[in-house]
Amino acid sequence: MKLIYSLEEKLFWIHNFLPPHEYKRIHNEVFKQRKKLKYQDSSEAWQKSLINNLTPPNRLDIDPNYFDFYKTLLLHQPFIKIHTKDIKFMLHNMGKNSGINWHSDPHVTYGVTYYINKRWNHNWGGEFMFKHNGNHGYLPVVGNSLVIIKTPMFHKVNPVLSPTIPRISIQSFIK
Repeated sequence: MKLIYSLEEKLFWIHNFLPPHEYKRIHNEVFKQRKKLKYQDSSEAWQKSLINNLTPPNRLDIDPNYFDFYKTLLLHQPFIKIHTKDIKFMLHNMGKNSGINWHSDPHVTYGVTYYINKRWNHNWGGEFMFKHNGNHGYLPVVGNSLVIIKTPMFHKVNPVLSPTIPRISIQSFIK
């Protein structure tokens, strides 16, 4: 586990978050099952401003105990102290033209994105964009990396451009 980037105790980008065997297990399980999983069409659940001119991500709520090892590491990683156990987990499956417009997640204390894709071409979009106190930038999709933001912080996901491979992540919202 290695901290690659942080911004003012508001944003943390961690590579090699899970041990290789656990990452491989989650990756293989999610990708092998991705066509069988019952993702929800989330267009009704999203505020119109979040998905205006975009295709909303498909999502699937996950039992917090399903990825128990991931949850334990998230709550005990050394870079930011998370003082709650009220966590909601979901898989986001973002196909071509999926994205999320600028928002700040004011309903939670932390927003977390864990990237599952092993391979991702930088021309396929899906980058995590952020802006805070005059700082701004983006984080590319990197498998087995984790982005933690302490809200409120403005961020978005650029539209996915890959016609065949979806951008798949575990989203965690912590109150």
